[in-house]
Amino acid sequence: MIVNEIPKYSFKQLSIITGIPRTTLYCRFQQEGWESDVSEGIGGMHHEFTAYALPDDIQQIVLSWEAAQSATAIGPSDSPQMTGHVAAMNYLEDLKREKEIRRQAKELGLARFAQLPDARKREAEARYEILSAMTSFIKAINSKKDEGIRLFRERYNEGKIVLPDWTAEFLKKNKKLDRATLYRWERRYQEHGLAGLAGSYGHREGFTQLTETQRDFVKAMIADHPDVLMPKIMAGLEARFIPQGISIPSSHVVSHFVKRYRQDNASYLLAIKNPDEWRSRYQFAVGSCSQNIVRLNQIWEADASPADIMLTDGRHTVIAMIDVWSRRPKLLITPTSKAQAIATLLRRCLIEWGVPEVLRTDNGKDFTANHMERVLDALEIEHDLCPPFTPEAKPHIERFIQTFSHGIVELLPGYIGHNVEERKAIENRRSFAARLMKKGEIIDVKLSAREFQKICDRWVDSVYMTDSHNGLDGMKPAEKVRFWMEPIRNISDERALDVLLSPAPKDGGWRTVVKKGVEVNRRHYFNTEMVGYEGKRVQVLLDHADLGRIYCFLESGEYLCMGLCPDWYGISAQDEAVHIRHKQKQFVAEYRKEMKQRAKEQRITAVPEEILSHRESLVENIRELPKSKEEYTTSALLEASMAVADRDGVKNREALAGTLEVPPEVIAFEETQKKVVNLQEKRRERRLFNDNVDIYFWILDQIKNGEATEVQKQWKREFEAWQDNGMKGLYRSHISIEELLDLTGTGNSCGGN
Repeated sequence: MIVNEIPKYSFKQLSIITGIPRTTLYCRFQQEGWESDVSEGIGGMHHEFTAYALPDDIQQIVLSWEAAQSATAIGPSDSPQMTGHVAAMNYLEDLKREKEIRRQAKELGLARFAQLPDARKREAEARYEILSAMTSFIKAINSKKDEGIRLFRERYNEGKIVLPDWTAEFLKKNKKLDRATLYRWERRYQEHGLAGLAGSYGHREGFTQLTETQRDFVKAMIADHPDVLMPKIMAGLEARFIPQGISIPSSHVVSHFVKRYRQDNASYLLAIKNPDEWRSRYQFAVGSCSQNIVRLNQIWEADASPADIMLTDGRHTVIAMIDVWSRRPKLLITPTSKAQAIATLLRRCLIEWGVPEVLRTDNGKDFTANHMERVLDALEIEHDLCPPFTPEAKPHIERFIQTFSHGIVELLPGYIGHNVEERKAIENRRSFAARLMKKGEIIDVKLSAREFQKICDRWVDSVYMTDSHNGLDGMKPAEKVRFWMEPIRNISDERALDVLLSPAPKDGGWRTVVKKGVEVNRRHYFNTEMVGYEGKRVQVLLDHADLGRIYCFLESGEYLCMGLCPDWYGISAQDEAVHIRHKQKQFVAEYRKEMKQRAKEQRITAVPEEILSHRESLVENIRELPKSKEEYTTSALLEASMAVADRDGVKNREALAGTLEVPPEVIAFEETQKKVVNLQEKRRERRLFNDNVDIYFWILDQIKNGEATEVQKQWKREFEAWQDNGMKGLYRSHISIEELLDLTGTGNSCGGN
């Protein structure tokens, strides 16, 4: 219907449009202070509201109703009225889209927050405390946002805003707040969720001054020589890159890179260096208040049984959660504190059921823990806290726990059933039900936690979900769930819920990946994704809803894998070990192949000769200054020289020149000896090559000095092609060694070709 003024609605009209009772609307009007036009009439004061003066949830319903009503009286599609209607509908769609984008961004921020280091998490939590306090302050004084922020900032800087003690350590940089900081935090939280409140970190992680080629060279040297020391690595870098005019970083930079690389690849390098030791150290061996509830997941209620249950493996707690519309419940038997147990059960329900609109609990500290509030806020789940000592405010979960206390006892050991001892059985049943609902009681059940959890799950699935309920007009909860055909909000990234997981006992959940996997509570967990992380530390988080699996995170906070316990699920440990060992060997073989290829590409076998040639080039132009000499002799040295002359048949001519004449045969012998000596000296002057590698580096020197011929360059190219093809044995060239050397005019000879 087209009107010239903005329509206004009474409580009765709003109740008809939204389906919300008038009493509920009136209570919200008084609590939230809606703007209204007041007039006096029959029965007292009358209030009327425009759609834009209503809260967001009611406003969307009213605007959609107005659009639907006006669409029937708009007229032709090209009329101005239809144009305005289409624009209004597009505007509403844009609002819904923007709201969903903000929700997804905050959900993604929650996933990133779960991966942050603890210090950054606490810093983000401290800033979140300030934003929460600011929001509550502005709402309480009922002022405009800018004015409220100004007043809040003044009181915070004066020390009049009291925050939890733990925040002081993480807000040292923010002892005084300014307006820009608060607006920046608020914008980051809206755009990125909790992760946006954490400071930047790790921006230089993995940074090194080594080029990619130099990094590959170092990795190849380590792969080919796992125990190579830093001096040899530096010498290799100098010999390989300095002649090319490429500078190399200082030794401490290279040392830092080598140390990190060896730590990150310790398992693979040990597999190359010592396969037996690697197998010994690293190879894997091997659970009517609902009249306004009109949709699924509209409201959940959660509570814990007042009493504890003593099982064969210790004292445990029963935690329950229920969807009010469908009466679909879920139970968790857990030995942890109630806060951790509630978080675990909430995580399980969010994954299996979807995201609720409202979670109703009591106001105990177990239900208001920080990690619970963070998740509820990030997922835009309203946390409805019941007033103290009012169990009637959450009657559905209270009723379900009572039903559970009566219904589960028939499945427990000791319950006999309907026979001659029926009276005693009924007494036992009443005793169990009464004691479970009494605070401080401890009930002894002769079952393990795992066995009791299975019984509870079976009872929920096969009994409670298939029984008719008066509150559902005779329908069964399973039928009620199937009756709902509308979309359900689901968590797109399960990692966003990791903040609800609890660390494994001892040392904050940190464990080392060993040959038996990861050990928690005397159980061993495996996953093929652990291959390559042997010997490294991981943080283990537990899902107490299923103790047969764990979640492993690296020290950087990155998610690694979900580990499974074969014994928990009845899987053969031998079959699991065979599968993991096969995967592990495959990873090691691929790494070994990659390292061999890298060593071949980098020609690591030529590094020793490169080092020697490089060092020789540094000293080839250095000439030693001559030293002054003086003759030194003793009687013993003189006698020794005479003895040598006698042995060789040669007299000391200097001593006997004046008295003796040298025989002709002696002179002939001396001439022969001189020829032999001259021949040896000439051979010493000629260069001898040991093998083809020696020839190769000699030609490199000729090229460097600018003296190489085309024949020598051709021989070098053919030798490199032969070597890159991986040929074995002795290299045979069509160029003879005489041709190779005669063209240089040196007359050298070679024994390597």
